[in-house]
Amino acid sequence: MGDGTTAPRAIPVHVSGFTSGSGFTSLVSAVSAGDQHTCALTDAGGVKCWGYNVSGQLGDGFTSPRLTANDVAGLSSGVSAVSAGGLHTCALTNAGVLKCWGANGNGQLGDGTTTQRLSPTNVPITVSGINVGVSAVSAGASYTCALTSAGGLKCWGSNSVGQLGQ
Repeated sequence: MGDGTTAPRAIPVHVSGFTSGSGFTSLVSAVSAGDQHTCALTDAGGVKCWGYNVSGQLGDGFTSPRLTANDVAGLSSGVSAVSAGGLHTCALTNAGVLKCWGANGNGQLGDGTTTQRLSPTNVPITVSGINVGVSAVSAGASYTCALTSAGGLKCWGSNSVGQLGQ
C-alpha cells in the first residue's frame, strides 16, 4: 500500500512520502503497479517505488521490501515515464534513454545479459546498429516493450507464449 503497513485496505489510503496531513509534499504525475510493487513519477520527474523487492525492482540498490515510497537511485529528476513489470521496472528519461532494473532471468532488462540489477541500467535500443531514442515503455511480467522515437517497436525478454510478437 505504501502507507507503512502490510495491512489490506478496503478503501484508498495515502501513500507515505507523497502526502503530509491533507497537503501534498510531492505531486505525482503517473503511477504504475507491478506484480507486488508500485512506482510513481513525481511532478519533478523523479521516480519513487515501494513494495516487494526480492529482485531489486525498487531500484534503491537493495533487495529488502519497502513499506513506503523510496527514491530510485539516480532518478530524482529528468524522467518522463515509468512502468513496473513483474519483478522489474523501467523508466524513460526526458532525453529518450531507457533505464531498467530488477529481475533479469529472461533478459527483460534489455542490457544483453541475464544479470539482476539493483539500480537503473541503460538499455541500448538500436535500429540498424544505430542507437535511437525511446518515446514509450511498457514492462510486462518478464518482458519489456519500447516504442522507438522513429515509431518502431522493440520487445525483449520472455517469449513463452509469443508475447514478443516474433
